Amino acid sequence: MIAEPGGERRRSRRPPLVERVAEHWRRRRILRDLRRRTVAPPPEAFGRFGDSYIVAPARIDSPQCIFIGDGVVLHEGIWLSVVRAFDDIEPRLAIGDRTVFGRFCQISCVGRVEIEEDVLASDQVQIGDTFHDYRDPAVPSTRQPMARPQTVRIGRGSLLGLGVVVLPGVTVGERSYVTEGSVVTVDVPAGTVVAGNPARVVGPSEP
Repeated sequence: MIAEPGGERRRSRRPPLVERVAEHWRRRRILRDLRRRTVAPPPEAFGRFGDSYIVAPARIDSPQCIFIGDGVVLHEGIWLSVVRAFDDIEPRLAIGDRTVFGRFCQISCVGRVEIEEDVLASDQVQIGDTFHDYRDPAVPSTRQPMARPQTVRIGRGSLLGLGVVVLPGVTVGERSYVTEGSVVTVDVPAGTVVAGNPARVVGPSEP
């Protein structure tokens, strides 16, 4: 279909086969452009980088500690903040196959963050396995050390709504639904819906 200047649409006069071929090449061009927009560092700089995409602009720290599966799409504004803050801990961020993150998300990893297969995360989601310590109120926040990390795991097939925050030490169970704006402070049972701050179970995600 083709849009007329007045807003009406008229049917293309091209034969159906020609239209299908044109659509095929349009799709290939979109994928090619997406590959070109994939940001530095290059895929070979990662611990693993499957057949996946990171849409520019993005910020990637310590790519050698990041392991990305196949079919992953990380949309623009993503920040993968992987930092070695402790001499005895080698950080590792793993993102499983077919996982999709929306825009302006942040994953902070000092220890271990594992995001399993088929996870869907909306925009502005934040996941972290640590935080800036604040036990000494006499020390400015910029000089506070990082707290020891606690492993975070997002189970396969789960969904994180808009603006969700997942705190250190949390496991989000498989096929769970964390609703918009929730702050997850404790483990989420598999197959449940949680909501609120702090997030609490409000129902099953499956009948």
